[in-house]
Amino acid sequence: MFQIFAKNKLSSTESVDIIEKIVYEYLKPLGFRKHGRTLHRFVDNDISQVINFQNGCPPKGVYNILWVNIGIRVPECAERKFSIEEPLKKYYHEYECNMRTRLGSLVDGKDTFYDLKKNPNKTGKDIVERLKKYVIPVFEILNSRDAILKHRIEYAHFDQFNNHLRLLEEAMIVGRRGDLTEATRLFNAHYQKALEDYNHALEQGTKTYLKKGERIIYRNAKTNETETIIATENGYVTTYCANKGHLTHLEELAQELGIVLCIPQA
Repeated sequence: MFQIFAKNKLSSTESVDIIEKIVYEYLKPLGFRKHGRTLHRFVDNDISQVINFQNGCPPKGVYNILWVNIGIRVPECAERKFSIEEPLKKYYHEYECNMRTRLGSLVDGKDTFYDLKKNPNKTGKDIVERLKKYVIPVFEILNSRDAILKHRIEYAHFDQFNNHLRLLEEAMIVGRRGDLTEATRLFNAHYQKALEDYNHALEQGTKTYLKKGERIIYRNAKTNETETIIATENGYVTTYCANKGHLTHLEELAQELGIVLCIPQA
C-alpha cells in the first residue's frame, strides 16, 4: 500500500521521522542502533560508525532541509590520549568523530541536501541507495585500527574535515598500542608538515578575493600589528595572518604524551 503525502502537510520533524525509519530498517540488521537522530554502531570494540540526520540549522534560520552527516570515531584520535578511560558511552554523536563528511559532499562533490517538503518515502529510499553504494562499503573496510592505519589514506573524500591530521591520528593509534617510538616518528612528521605550512603562510601570505569596496581586518603575523585592507578593485589581496595556534597545541600535546618533539633551532 502506498502512502500519499499532500504537499506541505507534514512538518519537517515528521518528514525526518519517516526518512529515518526507512534508513534504520536497512541499517538495523547491520548492527546500527537508533539514538535520537543518530544511527550508531561500534566496531573493533570501541570504534564508532555514525550516520546522523540534521534537520536544518534553526540558529541560522535554515529550515526544511536535511543533511546526512557521516562519521567515524577512534577514541584515542578524538580525545588525543594514549590511555582511554572506560566505560564507553552508549553512543557518540557525529560531531564527536575524528573522521567526518556529509553524504552530499561524499557523493556529489559539494554540500548538497534534501528538501523536506518533498516525498519523505522517496527521500528515504534515495538515502538508503547512497548509503549502500558509498558509505557502508567504506565502513566495512575502515572497521578496525589496523584497517584505518592501512587504508585511511585511500579515503580522503571520506574525511572531509580532518584529513590533514592523518599522521597525527596515526600517532595516537600506535601510541595507544604502546609503540612510543613509532608514535614519536609519526607525531614529528605531522609537526614538521604543520611547521612548513605555517612558515609558508607567514612568508608567502594567503590570497583572498575581495570585491571593490570590501575590506578585511586582521593581525599581521609578521609585524604583530592590526591591519585593514580595503579593495580598490575586484581581485586578490595578500594577507599575512599565519596562525601559530596548531603548532602551540602540538608542542603542549607532545609534553602531555611524553613525546620528544624535534623543534628546529632558529
